[in-house]
Amino acid sequence: AESILRRAIQLAQSVLSGRLELLKALSAHAHTYALAADVHYAIGTELVRIGIDKENNKAEAIEAFTFAIEYIAMRQDGEAPFHLQSVMEIGRIALEYNSNANQALEYFDRAKTFHKMKDDDHVKLLVLSGQAHALLGELDLAVSDLTRALSFPECPSTASAHHELAIALMKNGGEDHEVELHFEKALEMGRDPTPEAIEVLGEHNMAVMRAINRQQWKTFSEAQFDRSGGGIMSGGGVGSNKSVFAPKAAPETDAQQETLDILEQGAAAYDGHIPMGGELAGGSESNLSNLSGRKQR
Repeated sequence: AESILRRAIQLAQSVLSGRLELLKALSAHAHTYALAADVHYAIGTELVRIGIDKENNKAEAIEAFTFAIEYIAMRQDGEAPFHLQSVMEIGRIALEYNSNANQALEYFDRAKTFHKMKDDDHVKLLVLSGQAHALLGELDLAVSDLTRALSFPECPSTASAHHELAIALMKNGGEDHEVELHFEKALEMGRDPTPEAIEVLGEHNMAVMRAINRQQWKTFSEAQFDRSGGGIMSGGGVGSNKSVFAPKAAPETDAQQETLDILEQGAAAYDGHIPMGGELAGGSESNLSNLSGRKQR
């Protein structure tokens, strides 16, 4: 059941429309603390993707991340006492949307106490911490965190570490060639061109031109994807003009029906592997229900 629901959550995050409604519907089926935390984290990230500035999305996103943190805390696991990504996301909202670096650092400092952290999470955390210190004018601390981020093996967040280090060095009176080097490495690793990078490197720099071309091609491809209805997840492939999840008798379904369709898709893809997920112990169902009741109120 856990493996199927995890697959359903992945599928819900890949559909072109109605992601948020599907994820909220799936949250009602989460039967372990880990699943409940992960689906609420997915809800929070989807709200951020839609736009924090829209309606009440910021408050709802923070609430979803908070529930994810509390669900994991209920497991009373000393090695993973909270939902790491949710703590980082709340800190990032405080930093990027509230410009509250001090509050952000409180969350980042808490995240640093997490024992078993993946390299990419560690790099992402140090980048965010470096940005917060830079916002406070603590440039030496910012450079220290960002330099440390580059000591980890290359991962998806390494490009951001190079970019933010270039900015911090530029503000802190760093050598021009070092600033240029980090901007170029960020662009070469896939970072989109930024006004800061273009201003320092110039529009005719090879790394800048390649990055601009890459960005333009990405924009074009996404536009083509949207116009075509996009891939097999939306039924846009294999000669079909309907969603692979849609019932044969009705072209449109509500969130509950789509949830069942996704669960069926997950069941079909189930490979027999059951990941560890913090199964509920005796008496734990009431705790999960209590949090769910708070969410509904």
